[in-house]
Amino acid sequence: MRKTLDINISRPYESEAVRAVTGPAIRPGELDLTRRAAGYCRLGPGDRVLDVGCGTGASLDLLARRFGARTIGIDLSPMLLGVARQNDPPLSVMRGNALALPLKSGMLRAVFFECVLSLVPDPAAALAEAHRVLQAAGRLVVADIYRQSEGGGPDPGPWAGVGGCLRGAVGPRALLQRIHHAGFDSLLWQDHSDRLKALAAQLAWAGLSLKPWWRDTFPDGAACRMRPGYFLLVARKRS
Repeated sequence: MRKTLDINISRPYESEAVRAVTGPAIRPGELDLTRRAAGYCRLGPGDRVLDVGCGTGASLDLLARRFGARTIGIDLSPMLLGVARQNDPPLSVMRGNALALPLKSGMLRAVFFECVLSLVPDPAAALAEAHRVLQAAGRLVVADIYRQSEGGGPDPGPWAGVGGCLRGAVGPRALLQRIHHAGFDSLLWQDHSDRLKALAAQLAWAGLSLKPWWRDTFPDGAACRMRPGYFLLVARKRS
């Protein structure tokens, strides 16, 4: 019987065992969706780009080296920021909160939320901050978990008591409405749920429990009814 390894249930992204499976990006698909989004946004040399929840700086490094962007990263984890600084000292990273970005208004070409929006306590406030710091027609990139069974937000029933990423996940329609109300027009929506399934299988094969992401056990088979998926979205700031 395969042994399940214990990792920090409140900060799974800080686990070396998890990063050994996920790679430095610490999310489904590793850096492929970052590369895809940056190409779609036509990011180029000199474009200022913010990565909210930058972790160890993997996306920052890709955006700077491959696209020539001037990158800034913020994260709440001093440990992950320390890894980013150690791995690539030139990276510009700082401790910061998605709900109060430490940047001037209208200074960015793009803002990335990769596996972050479902975790913040107030997604509307985080999107408002992204809208504020973006220049006219700036790009918003969101890659995150969503529920394939449509719904407006966390509600009673199978979602009661659920924590982690699933707690903040919503259906596609609700998500697009949230993006529109924040002052953005959606340009691209892609489903990449296969990458989420692949990562879950890799973590399980490595003996790592998924409970740190889901937090609580699911009553009465609720996990199946929630049908978590994974998406990539690109939107444009409306003038």
